[in-house]
Formats: sequence, C-alpha cells, structure tokens
Amino acid sequence: MDRLYDIIGNLTAVPGVSGYEHLAFERMTEYLSSLSLFDEIGTSPVGSIYAIMRCGKKGAPLLLLDAHLDTVGFVVTEICEGGFLRVAPLGGIAPKILPAAKVNVYGKKTISCIFGSKPPHLQEKGESEKKAEVSDMFIDTGYSADSLKEIVSVGTPAGFPPDTERLLGNMIVGSGFDDRLCGAAFLRALLMLDKNELNIDIAFQFSGLEETTGHKGATTTAFRLAPYKAVVSDVTQAFVPGAPKWREGVRAGGGAVICYSPKTSRRFTDKAVQTAEREGIKYQLSASPGRTGTNAGDITVTKGGIPVVQISVPLKNMHTMSEVVDLSDAFEASKLFAALIKVESGEVLL
Repeated sequence: MDRLYDIIGNLTAVPGVSGYEHLAFERMTEYLSSLSLFDEIGTSPVGSIYAIMRCGKKGAPLLLLDAHLDTVGFVVTEICEGGFLRVAPLGGIAPKILPAAKVNVYGKKTISCIFGSKPPHLQEKGESEKKAEVSDMFIDTGYSADSLKEIVSVGTPAGFPPDTERLLGNMIVGSGFDDRLCGAAFLRALLMLDKNELNIDIAFQFSGLEETTGHKGATTTAFRLAPYKAVVSDVTQAFVPGAPKWREGVRAGGGAVICYSPKTSRRFTDKAVQTAEREGIKYQLSASPGRTGTNAGDITVTKGGIPVVQISVPLKNMHTMSEVVDLSDAFEASKLFAALIKVESGEVLL
C-alpha cells in the first residue's frame, strides 16, 4: 500500500479546481509519463487528461477507466480594499466549514491565504444563528489592494491547499481525494498488470468538469476514445455518526463499494461482484435508485451506448480540506480493477 500512498500524494499535490483543470495538465502529464505505463497521453479542450496503454495486438478493443480530475474550489468575484477577496464556490461546499480555513489563490503566483472569521467576542446578538453564505465571506490575503491586483483578477481560481498525511493505522487525510484518490487506485491497478499479457487496450481517463457542469469532461472524452466498456470510480459517502441509518452499509475499512443502479450495467456489475468473490477481494454493496452522482450515467450513453460498472471508495468529510479515507479500501479497489481487467482480457478472442 505504500506505493499507492505515494501515487495519491503525487496526484493530490497538483491544483485543478473545476473549470481550471488546465493548471494540472503539465505536471500531471509528466507524472503519468514517469510511470512508463502508457503509449499515448493527451488532453481535451474541456479539462480532461487521458492516457492509453496498448497491448500491441491488432484490433484490440478499448476498456475505459474513468475518475475525475477536478476538485471543488472557488473563483474570485471581487477584489476589495485592504487586500480581501470575495469568491463564489465551484462545486458543493458547505459554508460552515470555511471560517478560518486555509485556502490557496492561484493567480500569477500562488498565494497562501485564510478565510476571514469574525470571533464570537465581536459578533452582535443573534449573528451566530444566521445562515452562512460563501458570498458573505472574505479571503484575507495580507496584501494591499493595489499589490493584490498585480497578482489576482476576477476569475482567478482558489482551492484548499493540497496536502496528504497519514493518520492512525491505514487512515489518511487530505484535500482532493474526491476524486484523485480513485485515479490513484486505477494507476496502482495498472502497475499490477503486464500489458503484453492482455488482449485489450486500456484508457485511463482523468475527466474534467465533474463537480460543476454535469460531467461534461467524461462525456466528451469518452466519445473521443470510443471504448467498448467502462469502469467508473468515484468516492462515496462512508458512514459517520448521525448519518441516515440506510448509510450504515458502507463503512471505511469495509473494502471497495460496488454499486447497483439503473444507470449501470447489471451484467457487468454482477461480473465485478463475482470477480471480487473469486479473488477474495474485500468489497461492499450499495444501491442508487436513479442517478449515482458520478460520471457513470453519462459515459454509458457515449456513442451507441456501452456497459458501465461503478466501483467506489468510501470517504469521510467529502468536499472539505480534510477528507479521510482508509487506504486499505483504495487498495482493495486497485486489486478489483486489476482482476476485472484480466477477466475482460481473457474473454476477448483476437
């Protein structure tokens, strides 16, 4: 699992707020190249990176592995006197987590800043009961307004500082695990394989615009790659105290989460479950009666339609600066991805 932790650290260290994924392109491309897995690496106009591993066999079908590259964040809407910034959220962020939170502003240079917080001593009666809105908050940069305007403009992105740390046991914490962590699990799976023993080509897709624009990155890049099947991976909510009782079935430490949904292929999902059972891979089951909140439903309608399976990793504190994951769950997902690829490859006759 140490290799997986190293991959997670490399992927989460690169900024890529939704709509500004291009900030990650250069360093992410360099990192993917350093793994010596891929025969082709490219980017798309809508914020996606893709990398193709060829098996070298003529006519080999292409299996797509999709995780999304973009993270939640903010965009600057106003530069105020005193060097303060107003921002709007990019993706679903609970305003109550933001006062006194660290944030990086990605202007002409990266500025480390803090969301302003009015202490209880200075609040007027009833002020603490008011609903917090991101538009009412400010980022304290420490610059003068004139100096700040040389670095930042309206439309500049901001995000939680990229940071990954180990906690007790297998637990790790960081920002950007949604969904860089699942991308890392895919890459770890590919490192378990010998591409010369496969009968299929593999496309790893780090898609953009998942958090803000209805999965446009996954839809467009999948159309370009034209796979015959796809495995989609995204984080999913792990049970925590106070969560609805029906959430108890998905827990940190319980393994990868295989999802049944009308948006995914029942047959391909059954195959994932059977593969996990046969290989002794730890897994959990979940069900989504409609949309899954991931790229799965959009990729399944690419071209003339393809079978899609969704396999997730449980996560706590989603869309915060301190997302928490049991590293063993991500590793179980990696083992399942690798085993499922081998099954798919063995069923293809060229």
